Amino acid sequence: MREIKGKEVVRQMERADNAIEGFLILLGELMNAYLIGVDEFEVKLRKLRWQIKDDNSKSILNRVHLLRHELMIWKNLILSAKKIEMALKETFLPQNEGKKDYQRTQLKIDRGFTYISEFEGELNNLLHSEEVITSHRGNEIVKALTIFTTLFTPITALGALWGMNFSVMPELNWKYGYLFSLLLIVTSTVLIYLYLRKKGWTGDMLQERKKKKKPRKRRTL
Repeated sequence: MREIKGKEVVRQMERADNAIEGFLILLGELMNAYLIGVDEFEVKLRKLRWQIKDDNSKSILNRVHLLRHELMIWKNLILSAKKIEMALKETFLPQNEGKKDYQRTQLKIDRGFTYISEFEGELNNLLHSEEVITSHRGNEIVKALTIFTTLFTPITALGALWGMNFSVMPELNWKYGYLFSLLLIVTSTVLIYLYLRKKGWTGDMLQERKKKKKPRKRRTL
C-alpha cells in the first residue's frame, strides 16, 4: 500500500465524471500496488529457481512452501479486486464499459491473474521436483542399507553359529579352523555380491564408474 501516491490519486479522482469512475481510479491504483508486490515475488522466485540447481537441502523445500503461502495471499488480494470489478461490470456496465479507467483497471486485474497462474505452475513444478529428488534419495539410502545388510549376512550367520555354547563343536578343534572360517565368510560375501551385481540389484551404489578420459588437445603450430 505504500506505493500508492495519495495526492496524485486524489487529483485523478477529482477529475472523474462520476463516483464509479473515481472508484475505478482508486481500484486501479490499488492494483498497481499489488502488481509491484507480485513483481517483487517474481524476483524471489527467480533466485530460488537458480538456488535449487546448486542446493537441494531441506531449507530450500521450506522456502518453496513459504513462497506458495505468499503467492496464495497475493492471489486472494487480486481475487478481491476481481470480485469488485465483476460487481461493477454487472451493475454499471452500460455507462462504464467504454471508459478508459474501467478498461485499464480490468487489464491490470487480468495481468495480475496471469502472473499468479504462471507462478503457481512454476512453484508446483519446483515442489514436484523436490519431492521426486527426496523420494529418490530415500530409495537410494534404503537400497544401500539393504545391500550392506545382505553382504554382512554370512559373517552374522556364521558368527552366531560358532558363537553357540555347545560342548561338542568339531570346528573349534581344527588346526586350520580359523583360516577356514575366514575363507568361508569371504567367499560367501563375494558370491552374494556377484549375484546381486549380476541381477542388477546393486544399481549405482556399488558399481564402479568408469572415468571418461578427456581427449587431449592437439597443439597447433
